[in-house]
Amino acid sequence: MSVNKTILIATANKGKAEEIKKIFQDTNFDIKFLFDFSDKLENLNIFENAKSFEGNALIKAIVVGDILNMITLADDSGLCVDYLDGRPGVISARYSGLGTDEANYLKVLKEMNGVAFDKRDCHYNCTVAIYDPQTKFVDTVSGIWEAKIALEPKGNKSFGYAPIVLAKDFNYQKTNAEFDPEDLININHRGKAFRKAIEVLGDYLKK
Repeated sequence: MSVNKTILIATANKGKAEEIKKIFQDTNFDIKFLFDFSDKLENLNIFENAKSFEGNALIKAIVVGDILNMITLADDSGLCVDYLDGRPGVISARYSGLGTDEANYLKVLKEMNGVAFDKRDCHYNCTVAIYDPQTKFVDTVSGIWEAKIALEPKGNKSFGYAPIVLAKDFNYQKTNAEFDPEDLININHRGKAFRKAIEVLGDYLKK
């Protein structure tokens, strides 16, 4: 890729930022994060009140992109459990109402108590919105990662619902939290979505 451009990634999550850095390491894009502009975003409030991952990703990309006047990528991700009719879904980060990853995944485990393993299918969804405030170009791409809900939490190497998610790629033998998150970026939902976004950006900037 010959494009050399600074891109803003609209996240302040340090764990997510480390994953994204690895996705972009072989590109010519120079990426920045929200914490790189804390002085300009001190009073930033983004209301992610859409009913879809796409809607929330677009809200974040447009709000931040317009403030900083930078091409912006924003993602919205979540865990969707078949048995729970797709919950926690877009409210994955605040599912328990208690504000911690542990409380969120323990709530899911409680709701799945007694459910047979063959009925514990789930998937991660990551949708990335791409926005250029100068041209108003906008697009979205998504990545899906199939898995099952574990019977109990295991591992402490990752964040979010990772301790209770068993990826299909590993035959459901280990939770995602038993791996370093950077080692999963080639197969997980976030890696899939951001690699698609890189392709879209490359094509867009060559025009």
